[in-house]
Amino acid sequence: MSEHASDVALVGESAPMRELRALVARVAPTKLPVLIEGPTGSGKELVAAQLHRASGRTGALVAFNVCAIGESMFEDALFGHVRGAYTGAIGESMGFLREANGGTAFFDEISGLPLPLQAKLLRAIETGVFRPIGAARDARSDFRPIAATNDDLSELVREGRFRADLWHRLSGVVLRVAALVDRIDDIPLLARHFLGAAARVTDDAMASLTSRAWPGNVRELRQVLEAARVFSHGSIDSAAIEAAIANRGTSASNANSPARSLAERSELVAVLESAAWDTSRAASELGIHRATMYRRMKRHGIEVPALGATSPVCRADSSRRRDGRRMPAPPS
Repeated sequence: MSEHASDVALVGESAPMRELRALVARVAPTKLPVLIEGPTGSGKELVAAQLHRASGRTGALVAFNVCAIGESMFEDALFGHVRGAYTGAIGESMGFLREANGGTAFFDEISGLPLPLQAKLLRAIETGVFRPIGAARDARSDFRPIAATNDDLSELVREGRFRADLWHRLSGVVLRVAALVDRIDDIPLLARHFLGAAARVTDDAMASLTSRAWPGNVRELRQVLEAARVFSHGSIDSAAIEAAIANRGTSASNANSPARSLAERSELVAVLESAAWDTSRAASELGIHRATMYRRMKRHGIEVPALGATSPVCRADSSRRRDGRRMPAPPS
């Protein structure tokens, strides 16, 4: 889990947060798999922690970021291995799924899992049975699967980048975590929660906090508040907030400016063209994961051109929600 995952309070009294807490309370005691959707930094891992805590399951909550494990090590990390399974395997490894026996297996950034590995994960989730590397027989684990994503898995299914059967298996119940911009009224409560009741945030500082778009969501807010405490002289005022924002190297007001967005898009297209529109190669050249590459392409309305085409196709409506309101650009 993240560095703050032990803090499992789902703070906020906005309508989205009240609805989320109510759903968590109803779903937690069941055995249903849960898919948590929401933008980066919105607190999906905290929702997973709360689900586990309220589930009554006696085993551990074990988190597995599928993008942090190389493809060659995925099966070993997930299923474990026996002693002598390969050179260097001097002991047995339980693996992620056996560690979660009796508890909860949390698959973070599930959209980044390569297709060939999705089939292996699907069987383990469906049956609870898998074979550790080098083992002569299958192992079994009683775990409850919870997955999190900041991508639209249904869209990835339509694009052939995510298995429909795995998507359906993970979507027993879907919980959606709202972006901070959609629950601005929670910012005073979040500030008090992060800073403690003794800290004082001035009215002008609070006005500054509630006027920002927060593309990094609750995670960004927490980091800014903690930095503002360092830059403050007693009470946290708007000057401390601005100093904390400036210290991050950019501001929420210009992070999504047209000029910055155009420059990022131009760089992305240039790298893709140099990689002959091989997204994996382009991601490698940029030093980012494939899932991050797909998110950036989606954000800028870039699609791999059809065979014979020479320029990317733009999705004119990619920056709008179904209700027609413009979305803030999600962070990388």
